[in-house]
Amino acid sequence: MSPRRDLAEAVRELAAVTAVTDVADPVMTEAVASVRALTALLRERQLADVPRTPYDEAVGARDYGWHLDNPALPGLSMVFEDGRATASIPAGLGAAYAGPPGKLHGGVGALLLDVLLSSLVQHHGVPAVTASLRLDYRAPTPLDAPLRITGEVVARSGRKVETVGALWHGEVATVEARGLFVQL
Repeated sequence: MSPRRDLAEAVRELAAVTAVTDVADPVMTEAVASVRALTALLRERQLADVPRTPYDEAVGARDYGWHLDNPALPGLSMVFEDGRATASIPAGLGAAYAGPPGKLHGGVGALLLDVLLSSLVQHHGVPAVTASLRLDYRAPTPLDAPLRITGEVVARSGRKVETVGALWHGEVATVEARGLFVQL
C-alpha cells in the first residue's frame, strides 16, 4: 500500500473513532492539539487537486479503486465484469457515516451508488458526468455490517448512458438507483 493510501486509511480510522469517542475532556483537548499539529504539517505542501485514478487506468481495467487516497470518502474498490460493476465493503461503514441511530446516512448511500455507476460508465470508455441520479430507499442500511454495491449499464443513446444500481445488505436491496450520465 502506498504511504498516501495508508494515511487515508488511518484518517478514516480516526474519523470512525472520533464519531463515538467518550474520552475525558483533557484527553480530548490533547487530541485536538495533535490533530491540528498534524494538519499544519500536511498543509505545508499541497496538490492543486485531489489525486484520482487516471482515466486511462480506469478504462478497461478489471478492477480499480476510486478515490482510495481521499480519506473523506469510504475506500471503495470496484470490479468490472460483463458490463456490470460490483464493490463490497466487508466490514460495512461505521458511525462516521451514521444517519438515524445504527443506520447509514441516506446521502452516503447516494454517494456510493453515484461513485460506482459513474465509474462503470467511465470503465466503458465514456468520460461522462452525472446528469441525474434517482434513488429509492427500500430499507434502512445498517452500520458496521457487510455491504455490496452493484450496477449495470442498461441503455446508451448518443451522449447519454443510463444505468441502474443497488446498495445491498445481504440479500436486501436497501437503496436502488437509476442514473443518467452525459458524455463530456
